[in-house]
Amino acid sequence: MPANLPPQYHEKEAELRTAKTCEEKIAILQELMAIMPKHKGTEKLQKDLKTRIAKLRRESLQKKATAHGSPVPVIVREGAGQVVIAGPPNSGKSSLLAAMTKARPAIADYPYTTKIPQPGMFVYEDILIQMVDTPALSLELSENWLGDILRKSDMILVLLDISDDEILDKAEECIKVLEKFGIKETDRWNFSKRILWVGNKVDIPASADILPVLLEFLPLKDSLIGISAMTGTNLELLGQKIFSTLNIIRVYTKIPGKPPEMKSPYTLPAGSTLQDLASHIHKDLVRRFRYARLWKQKQANPFVAGREYVLEDRDVVEIHAEE
Repeated sequence: MPANLPPQYHEKEAELRTAKTCEEKIAILQELMAIMPKHKGTEKLQKDLKTRIAKLRRESLQKKATAHGSPVPVIVREGAGQVVIAGPPNSGKSSLLAAMTKARPAIADYPYTTKIPQPGMFVYEDILIQMVDTPALSLELSENWLGDILRKSDMILVLLDISDDEILDKAEECIKVLEKFGIKETDRWNFSKRILWVGNKVDIPASADILPVLLEFLPLKDSLIGISAMTGTNLELLGQKIFSTLNIIRVYTKIPGKPPEMKSPYTLPAGSTLQDLASHIHKDLVRRFRYARLWKQKQANPFVAGREYVLEDRDVVEIHAEE
């Protein structure tokens, strides 16, 4: 199917060739996205423009950090949520990132292999979730920028090596670092971020004896997930737990008279309404919103709902708006 791009598109494309700064190029690429007609013939071009915009944003942020003489690493948020992997040295953080994503971080048997954050994209069913490997949590060595990355994340996955005889000391140090960064309240089991506790290396026989000791020390009850980044044990279960802990929903949209778009759902916080969805699609759609038809999972017949209707995961929505 031909793209059939309008003349304005080609004019803007010519401007792009003469743009010098990342900011100028990003602005022109965003205009190209707005001008481009959205249909099957332009899907590949849309994807290419989005990739170029993301790359330019990363370059721009890195240049700004360098200009200010700051060594602070910059992680550009992508996907439906950002999960930061944290934990003591040699707990398997880089191995987990490699097992869950296509990222290839440095992996070694010696501690503190990871010096800077390493992002990767994890595919959960029909959405992408960003996972970020980070340097080990250490009271002596953890820098302030690590705390900033942890605080800005949507969720922290604390990874512990449950085959390690010193796991209690290392878990306690992790907790103290989270307190230092203001993520855990002192003397209380309260956290300002969503936390998922994961025990790695269940494939090692010693882990069976150490796990009960860890559960006695930490008030985790049944919330600790045992996995093996090496063998892949329970990684599918971990993916499900990450999705549920992020507390987000997927919503699919459709145009009247056409089948729903089931490949690229909108992701919203749980509890979002039809008005929130309309705002997410386009700010002008909130003003023009009239009503929506909804299809629920396993329900063939749609029903009509207003803007205050609270959406659920996997709802299919057809918005009707004023011209």
